Amino acid sequence: MRNPTLISIPLIPALLVAGLCQAAPQRVVSINLCSDQLLLLLGDPARIASVSHLARDPNASWVAEQARHFPVNRASLEEIIGLKPDLILTGAYTNALLRRALKALGYRVESIPLAKRIADIRRNIRRVAALLDRKARGEQLITHLDERLAQLREHRFARHPRALFYQPNGYTAGRDTLQDEALKLAGWENLPATLGIQGYAPIDMESLLLAKPEQFFTSPYAPGTQSLAQRRLRHPALRAATGGKPMRVMPYRYWLCGGPMIVEAIEQLQRAHP
Repeated sequence: MRNPTLISIPLIPALLVAGLCQAAPQRVVSINLCSDQLLLLLGDPARIASVSHLARDPNASWVAEQARHFPVNRASLEEIIGLKPDLILTGAYTNALLRRALKALGYRVESIPLAKRIADIRRNIRRVAALLDRKARGEQLITHLDERLAQLREHRFARHPRALFYQPNGYTAGRDTLQDEALKLAGWENLPATLGIQGYAPIDMESLLLAKPEQFFTSPYAPGTQSLAQRRLRHPALRAATGGKPMRVMPYRYWLCGGPMIVEAIEQLQRAHP
């Protein structure tokens, strides 16, 4: 028969670790733009140790002004360790070697997946809120999001014009993207989705013109810049295809990360509806 004392001793460290994991984190560090935004929207400011430097970029970040009140990092192992975090938030594209190194050193690292649909936004809000021990704040944010979406859904449109997001190098947004869902909720038909395009992918000029788009939208990452890839957006055939309608510009910060800002994007798309 086993000695019960010998059985219980190894469990003590495990129980202590489990207890620590349940405690609300006191020094949270985010090293990814998307986790930055959820942290700033949900977290207790006193417990936010640092966000990534991209959080302050007004072209990319929905919370750029808010981020100016917090220290920023550039996701290097040395500076993260120096911040003494008890929770590190990362994203889908965060350096995998960095994530593994942090975990190997014993840090708690949580990765927030990309949002392809509004349902994903709700799920990510709830996950981050739970990690931060701010569930009530998370539900408050979701309730406000859903109330605004319900108001937008009250609009009824007699027709759904064919539209698409068109980016440098001819990239567009098909099914399973936030742009796809936003366009549909705003009363448009997302043309790339009808052509079978999945996710973010290029669309060739011939297929695009044959599909007879009625409106182009684009979201430049850095307004005012010029490149060969961006020249494609000024191709005369595009303007001719829509009867001379200009390409409508929407800030890239609406789409780079999924969050409550999706409502603002849908409102702008609705206002652009003919």
